[in-house]
Amino acid sequence: MESKNVTLKDFFDWQKISKATLGELHTKDGVGELKIQLNNVSPELEWKAVWSAVTSHLDKLLDLDVSEILLRAWKNCRDLSKYRDAQQYPPDRFYLAPLLEHSITSKHKPEIVVEIEPLFKQTIPFDITLKLTLKGFTLEIQAGKITKIHTGTCKGSGTVQCMNLTLLEKASGDITLPGIIDLGEGVSIGRE
Repeated sequence: MESKNVTLKDFFDWQKISKATLGELHTKDGVGELKIQLNNVSPELEWKAVWSAVTSHLDKLLDLDVSEILLRAWKNCRDLSKYRDAQQYPPDRFYLAPLLEHSITSKHKPEIVVEIEPLFKQTIPFDITLKLTLKGFTLEIQAGKITKIHTGTCKGSGTVQCMNLTLLEKASGDITLPGIIDLGEGVSIGRE
């Protein structure tokens, strides 16, 4: 099966965010203050254009590759650190490391920065929380690096928030990953 990057955008289905929710975000104090500050430094700049630009970039916040999230958790796993020992695990061989059913919690704090140099710079913070439950995964390891992920089942839940307003929420759902994710040269196990 060909490897396709699966992102949080696929999982959360960004298209389902409602206009009402975006309207509610637009009325939040932080956004209202941004509008006032922007008008004070640059009255000729139309707020509608700025808000349109902000909302058109919201989906890019979810452009986080699910396999990258998994690898961040796995590459520092103590159980896998033994594969760094070239004496016990010669680099000319590959090893399969089946993983037990486990969960990974991942938190991200992306932001959108609205800036008019040199007069104005304001950040709109977001909070993304994701919990993944994985079953039946096996890692292919060679020369102290994870080179392939043989996927199993992956279920997840999570939220996307901005200024304590929930924009998207997924209570539970399957994340469809390709059967094998090829990592090319591989990702080193342990801290670099």
